[in-house]
Amino acid sequence: MSIHRTTLLIAGPLGLIAGFYLLVFSGTEENRALANVVRLSPPESWQALPDRPSESVPLQLQTACELQAQAIQKRISLPTNRLIIAPYVLIGDYEVSTLDALYRKAIQPTEYALNVSYFDTKPDQPVTIVALSSQERYQQVARDLDQRQTGSYYGYFMADELRIVLNLTTGSGTLGHELTHALAEVDYPGMPEWFDEGLASLHEQCEFSDQGNRLLGTTNWRVQILLSALERNQLPPLNDLVVQARIRTDREALTYAYARCFCLYLQQKNLLSPFYRKLRTNQASDPTGRLTLCQILNVDDLSAVDAEFREWLGSCRRNTGSL
Repeated sequence: MSIHRTTLLIAGPLGLIAGFYLLVFSGTEENRALANVVRLSPPESWQALPDRPSESVPLQLQTACELQAQAIQKRISLPTNRLIIAPYVLIGDYEVSTLDALYRKAIQPTEYALNVSYFDTKPDQPVTIVALSSQERYQQVARDLDQRQTGSYYGYFMADELRIVLNLTTGSGTLGHELTHALAEVDYPGMPEWFDEGLASLHEQCEFSDQGNRLLGTTNWRVQILLSALERNQLPPLNDLVVQARIRTDREALTYAYARCFCLYLQQKNLLSPFYRKLRTNQASDPTGRLTLCQILNVDDLSAVDAEFREWLGSCRRNTGSL
């Protein structure tokens, strides 16, 4: 697997995680980190989340988080603040109170919901999230930390450091995408790349379940890429999506769209979480996920599923005008 993942905007606005938060940025102060305010409006379901006992943080992890924060801040040429809530290290050109709100109203509920459906292994090393208040500042920090030219990328994940860098003003979809990558890297580092990107892309736009403990993917702009390929008879067989070892750069947009929509298809069948957990168990014998997918869908090969998926895709378009 590559050491980094990126959130790419090909067309249309980045989807927001439904009900997460409203971003309102304002003002700066001289000679200090920006004092932009993020007003967070969580859904009622999150206000009623069940209380969970606080867990003690191992001293080794707390120390590692503090050292990581210091090291990252030294590499950034912009003034930043930091907040450590182990295993998370939050750094950004926001006030500490804003970073705290970002954790409580976005990161913590996202992590909780993803763990309910997918992830069982908790991070035992720092997970760093660097959040910036503009595209220009995001690009500067990407150069500072990773010598990256971000172009149209609004966020990325460095697996070797468990570090996310993002332009927070693009919305919570970027955070949802990259945080899924980070937690998946801890729980299932050998996940097939197509499924890793599909699952992360699914959380670019999603909503809480009625119980408030699961994230359910909803439609976003990526589907138009898939529908266009379907109309032109240029959509590869499902088997081609599943067996590829690496996503080709020249087919990245189509592959992301394909993987996301197929995850949505599995979600609607209530098979997405079971597939993830069974695939994680089978990872040594099924590195691409093809055999596990056949097992969970009760088929001998993917041709029948491919036909059903295309029919599902077409019927959604006919019924609603878009997926």
